[in-house]
Amino acid sequence: MLRSLAAVIVAVIAGLAAAKTVEGGGAAIIGAAPASPVYGAVLLVGWLIGAFVAALLALLIGQRWAPLGGLGAASIFLAAMITMFSNPLPWALWPGAVVATALGGYGAIRLTGAKTAHPDMKRKDGLFDG
Repeated sequence: MLRSLAAVIVAVIAGLAAAKTVEGGGAAIIGAAPASPVYGAVLLVGWLIGAFVAALLALLIGQRWAPLGGLGAASIFLAAMITMFSNPLPWALWPGAVVATALGGYGAIRLTGAKTAHPDMKRKDGLFDG
């Protein structure tokens, strides 16, 4: 349990750092204005990479338990929502943010071969199995 909590915390911090690095670096390199479609594309790429990094780290630290990867990607989507609410960005970014973060998380889950069954849980066949 503590390992899962630590995995998500570390993964979210790393995913947010990756997303903000791509967003800031991409916008600086391209020189896009904050309301332009190019800036929106840079944001979407940053969120995709951030969700992938967060999900991948959560899965690697958390013994490839798929819900941790989903939680890491969902936290990047929450950060994307905060960005969209706090900045005057077009509403067309909302579906893009959903797709980008979902693809990032799904890609990490597929890449690691994560399972939905918790790795520490053992199957009990009978009523009195301890």
